[in-house]
Amino acid sequence: VGSEMCKETDRERVGKIEQYIRQNLSEFEQKVVNLYVDGMNYQQIAKELEKTPKSIDNALQRIKKKLMAFW
Repeated sequence: VGSEMCKETDRERVGKIEQYIRQNLSEFEQKVVNLYVDGMNYQQIAKELEKTPKSIDNALQRIKKKLMAFW
């Protein structure tokens, strides 16, 4: 029973993080973070989104700052 409660807590945390991301990240930042979490590197993301690697780096820096505010 204890582990089931932990799993529910984990699901709740993930839900809160996802909600925070939807509410606080721009559409572009959401695309970048999804591709990054899927394992793409800056160059791959840049090519996929037709942006420069520097714009991807800038977006990830903004995302990290916004997520740090969540914690």
